[in-house]
Amino acid sequence: MFKSKYRKEYGGLGIGRVERDENFTAPLKFYKNEYEIQYLISGRRLYFVNHECFSMEGGCLALVDKKRIPKTCIIGGQAHDRVLLEMKEDEFIQIGRLMGIDFTGLFDQYYGVYDVKKSPQIARIFSRIEEEILHGKPELQELRVKTEVLKLLSLIPSLEHCRVVSNKGKVVDSCLSKQLRAHEVADYIAGHYAEIQSIDELAERFFINKSYLCRIFKEVINYTISEYINLHRIAAGRQLIMEGKYSMAEIAQMLGCSSLTYFDRIFKNEMEVTPREYKRLLEERQKTQKNRKRERKAVEQDVQ
Repeated sequence: MFKSKYRKEYGGLGIGRVERDENFTAPLKFYKNEYEIQYLISGRRLYFVNHECFSMEGGCLALVDKKRIPKTCIIGGQAHDRVLLEMKEDEFIQIGRLMGIDFTGLFDQYYGVYDVKKSPQIARIFSRIEEEILHGKPELQELRVKTEVLKLLSLIPSLEHCRVVSNKGKVVDSCLSKQLRAHEVADYIAGHYAEIQSIDELAERFFINKSYLCRIFKEVINYTISEYINLHRIAAGRQLIMEGKYSMAEIAQMLGCSSLTYFDRIFKNEMEVTPREYKRLLEERQKTQKNRKRERKAVEQDVQ
């Protein structure tokens, strides 16, 4: 059963609390522009990032660096109750910077899992956030919630002693072993998507039966192997298109696509526009932003 206790959006900051009592695997998110903090109130979760796996239980906090999201997944297995904070790379982060908080440096240095059961100020912050969301005055709610989140962020560097060590190298049960193996393959794909020619190649590389590999990968990662490879190609393709240095044919070749037609097809299936249409939309957006800057500058000069 899925139960959402609350969900709020405050100009660049999203907060939600969810309770689940069934097995659940959170899907990987390839096109995010948010930093995340997950606070587990109760239950047990497994948190994967790069080659590492961390065990989470009630009273644990996870920092998710947006740059690592394509390689990050939360795996279910037990009932759990958690709060999720999502901070977008715009309004809220700009406010944080004014307060002296460097989001890029903070999440890059301190991403991972922390056992904060012995840090009561963390639990108090989340309690105040929930109280404000459920019972606070509407006209003051956004300001007070954002203030509490900024307090939380300012405490992160002091939690280094609470950092949870990964399960890497430990003896694990068969369920965790299966999840680790699937993520090992996923992590390899993330770094070699342009070189992989077939699923048979992956199965041979990791000494796994092809059918078994396909089954556990889909079960754990929530994508088929082909879908996962293509999602990485699309994410990298978007970045190359934004850079504007290469033709579409060159990008398709760099990504390991068999042809430009194939690149067009997988890109449109995911993004709902072709690569060329996506490039045109980017150019139009950049042009609009430049025009707005010129208009603001003209207004400022008129005022002076």
